[in-house]
Amino acid sequence: MCAILDASAVGEVFGGERTAPGRQFFEWLETSRARLVVGGKLYDELASHAAFRKWAATAIVDGRVRREHPDRVERSADALAGNSSLRSNDPHVIALAEVGGARLLYSYDTNLRHDFRDPALLSKPRGKLYPTGKSPNDQRRRRRLLDATDLCPNRG
Repeated sequence: MCAILDASAVGEVFGGERTAPGRQFFEWLETSRARLVVGGKLYDELASHAAFRKWAATAIVDGRVRREHPDRVERSADALAGNSSLRSNDPHVIALAEVGGARLLYSYDTNLRHDFRDPALLSKPRGKLYPTGKSPNDQRRRRRLLDATDLCPNRG
């Protein structure tokens, strides 16, 4: 299963005091079934966080991180930049999902979360959002999403 971690949530996953959603996501990242898709501008944003950078060095070698070529992501982002449906200033994240096939997003950016679910921007299959709430229902939904197998079609 493939996921994208937005820079708005990197501190919750790799920071010193993880939230419940961040802890659950990090524990999933440590499993062999996890695939974090990164590339282009988003990789640079995530790599500015020292703990992520250190973790990613090993995770790339282990196959838990798939790094998409920055040129492919940038070309796709450029094509999205003029789309009138785009609300966020993050076409590079939508482009990464398109290029890398990831369909799960962990982000706190409201506009990006809207864009990720917009079928005019990302479809076949549509994007899903990682629940960031604290309720037991959100915890169950997170577990179900992280166990899903259809969020990275035709990808390893």
